[in-house]
Amino acid sequence: MGPRLLSLTVPLTPPPAAAALPDLSSVIDAGTVPQRLDLAQPAGPGLAPEAALPGLEAQVNAEARPDAGAARPPAETESFGGQQRFDGVGAIGAAAVQADSVSSGWSQGTFESSAGGKIAFKSRDGGPGAARVYAGGLSLNESFDPLFAAKREPTGPEYFMWTRGHPPTDLTPTKSPLDADARDLARMIVLAGQASPTGKVELALHSFGTLVFQRMVQLRAEPEVKDALRLLAGSRVVLLHATTHYEGSERKAGPEFEQMGMGARMFVDWLDGTDAAARPWEEAAKFNPLAGFLLAQWRAQREQALALASKGAADMTRHDLAEPWDPAYDHIRKELIAALARDSRDPGWQEALLRRSSDMFRLQMTKKDVDFIRRLGLRLDLVHAVGDKLLNWASAKMLFELLGISAPDHAPAPGTVLRDRTGRFSARIVNGDHYFPLKKPGELADLLDK
Repeated sequence: MGPRLLSLTVPLTPPPAAAALPDLSSVIDAGTVPQRLDLAQPAGPGLAPEAALPGLEAQVNAEARPDAGAARPPAETESFGGQQRFDGVGAIGAAAVQADSVSSGWSQGTFESSAGGKIAFKSRDGGPGAARVYAGGLSLNESFDPLFAAKREPTGPEYFMWTRGHPPTDLTPTKSPLDADARDLARMIVLAGQASPTGKVELALHSFGTLVFQRMVQLRAEPEVKDALRLLAGSRVVLLHATTHYEGSERKAGPEFEQMGMGARMFVDWLDGTDAAARPWEEAAKFNPLAGFLLAQWRAQREQALALASKGAADMTRHDLAEPWDPAYDHIRKELIAALARDSRDPGWQEALLRRSSDMFRLQMTKKDVDFIRRLGLRLDLVHAVGDKLLNWASAKMLFELLGISAPDHAPAPGTVLRDRTGRFSARIVNGDHYFPLKKPGELADLLDK
């Protein structure tokens, strides 16, 4: 079987040929349909950081805009159903933490997303070490549940965040979920920093979560992201099954990946174009039954296209979860299968998955971004499994080399550790597959807590 990239993107089925959108001039009464209001949220102050990194402000301000020249995903638009959506950086209030425990030792909470809606997270106390924030994959968000269920004493407080579209976090969709995820990760880091005994925060990210971190670095000029980066400075970031994207990188990963990238971008561009063309129907439907009928027809066609395009990802995830795990954690696998069956039928989950896949292929990670990570003094530990069929070696190698880690043409034996010239960036090769964090929580704990 050729390379697959399930947890980062999906093989896309082309959308059905869309009929030409009818000219509504004959069904809209005389008068001007009001234009959509620009509801961009004004920037507001981030939370005060627990610790400051000397020179970080100067480093950021001395640079050109961090995403200058990058093919940044466009700003949020209004949802087809008329719900207002936006990306922005706004003030954050205190996180709401529920009194009931979601599992032994864990409490569930929420915080307001700058892109709209509430982001759910869970947290638990730990030892005297730095707080650690976890974030998981694209179609399978709960990448660390077996680790959390294992009998281990956390070295510090732990936080896990469910990204939008993954229950218990509602969808509150955005046109560019990668940008929204990056800002949500920054906000989660800032909240974790307030409870960190050391005033510092570590990260453990799996699959698509590793791209969220890269995008967050690119948004470093934003106030709240600066606060998050101060808390990360000098700390450890673990990237499990990671890749990156920059101009031409799909060709390095092989023709199948190149086709995936083109398909992902084309589908979302098609979705945006047809949404824009159909937007006047919403206003017309308020006073004309025929416009309302056309609108309902289009919504049904849109949902059909989403279901068709996302089916491959759901089927492959289901296939990859079919093999039983260690009996101690196999109940988690069964719970994930049940959650996938529920979520994959939801148009919001489908759209979030497809837009995130498209966003991945629009990311433009640069050497300049890597230089900034170095100046933060981060210890960057990458982990790649030799049996990873979803993320092939060529795709993993792209990130290694961007980080200055020399890598061979073929994956080395498990136990190999590749390092950059400074020793602060490393890539560890392990025995397993893309689900290493889920299937081998004991080994993962040893890597994270040592």
